[in-house]
Amino acid sequence: MRRRLTYSTLVAWLKVLLPLAALGLLSTLFLVSKQVDLEGAIPFADVDLEQRLRDRQITAPYFSGKTDHGHDITVTSETAHPDAEDPSRIIAQNVGALLSIGGGTEITVTAKEGEMDGRFQELLLDGDVEILTSTGYTIQTEAMTFGLEEARADTTSEVTAESALGELQAGRMALRPSGENNEIYLFFTKGVRLVYTPQKTMR
Repeated sequence: MRRRLTYSTLVAWLKVLLPLAALGLLSTLFLVSKQVDLEGAIPFADVDLEQRLRDRQITAPYFSGKTDHGHDITVTSETAHPDAEDPSRIIAQNVGALLSIGGGTEITVTAKEGEMDGRFQELLLDGDVEILTSTGYTIQTEAMTFGLEEARADTTSEVTAESALGELQAGRMALRPSGENNEIYLFFTKGVRLVYTPQKTMR
């Protein structure tokens, strides 16, 4: 006796046949799919990736704040990473610092390398340190300590400065806030020598 195909019977068969058909299609896709080169798909070199993981390197870090006297200060660098021997210190490359005093007066400092403590209270600059002031001074030295809280700086080596007065050489230079308006002053000490260059006047 032949059974009559009812609606409920058809639905029961479809519940079994449709999943089997889907599995067959998926297996076909995996068999004919193109092989993917997983190594070639990684955009980073193994050496570069291992170095970044080991050094915990940060690219283009940025720090800004105010000194105790209200001067705006900004510190940037090309790269930075924690010191392997002392994680509380940060080592940076190609460092730049901008100190805005107010009234349009600015002091820009650049160096090849820099070290900062964990609280960003002090910045140690080393290698081709150059200080540019908006008042016309260009100062060069090898190493300098920059206090970020009070905007105090001290060179640890000889300095050479160029200004409108001429070329100046000194054993040390210090930067200090002073006066009622907390203006920034440069102090040259230890064997100061100035080669005066008279300015040409128009007749």
